[in-house]
Amino acid sequence: FYPIRRHLSSHSSTCCLYHRHAPRGCARALHAQRREPVHRVRDALLRERAQVLHRVEQRPHQRIARVAFDLARKRKGRVSSAEKSNVMESGQLWRQVVQQVHDEEGYDDIELSHILADNCAMQLVRQPKQFDVIVTDNLFGDLLSDVAAMLTGSLGMLPSASLGSADESGKAPAMYEPVHGSAPDIAGQNIANPLATILSFSMALRYSLDRSAEADLLERAVDQVLAKGIRTGDIMGSGTADGLTKVTCSGMGDALLDGLEAAA
Repeated sequence: FYPIRRHLSSHSSTCCLYHRHAPRGCARALHAQRREPVHRVRDALLRERAQVLHRVEQRPHQRIARVAFDLARKRKGRVSSAEKSNVMESGQLWRQVVQQVHDEEGYDDIELSHILADNCAMQLVRQPKQFDVIVTDNLFGDLLSDVAAMLTGSLGMLPSASLGSADESGKAPAMYEPVHGSAPDIAGQNIANPLATILSFSMALRYSLDRSAEADLLERAVDQVLAKGIRTGDIMGSGTADGLTKVTCSGMGDALLDGLEAAA
């Protein structure tokens, strides 16, 4: 069910985490264009740049970099920072702050690389397995996450999380949900793909509850169900295919329960 070449995007070997800076960045400033003149939009970018430079403990770029490095420690230990430092001053600042956090805050165990956002999009299609954690701002994150969706074949396969900053106890607020919307056009038809929701719970187990073993169990069960050729309609592909079985939303849930029992 993969629209990208199968050997590049097999479910069992491709797993990237996209960490995107949701509340800030160029997208936030450009939103002001609906009600502000162009020079005011530019001023909004400059004000945000000054805010990042002068609010030492609460720098938003620092915060998202820390979260990305902490997430990488629970994965393969690699972070790719995506920006456009070749043409945007905000991208230069992004690269500078991410590198500074890595060098000065004890993340020597994490491998950090920098990549231009347009090249990152190309590399995701060309060789997605090279990535582990990708950290970027809201504008580029919006684009790159949609590219990532087509590596799996459907938005119905993609979990997501909104992560806050950790408090003094080390706990951070978080909200986990599939990346797709509520799909009211198919409500009540029992045809939705439940895997994005299930995998969002797996992320909650891993990143908020520190239950990596249970998260691994759930993800193995999903792998086994897909390996058996069980598909909801969105990942069935066009026409019929040998070895594939189309199921309903509840049918996929039943198959996953069987997979959990087999994986346990």
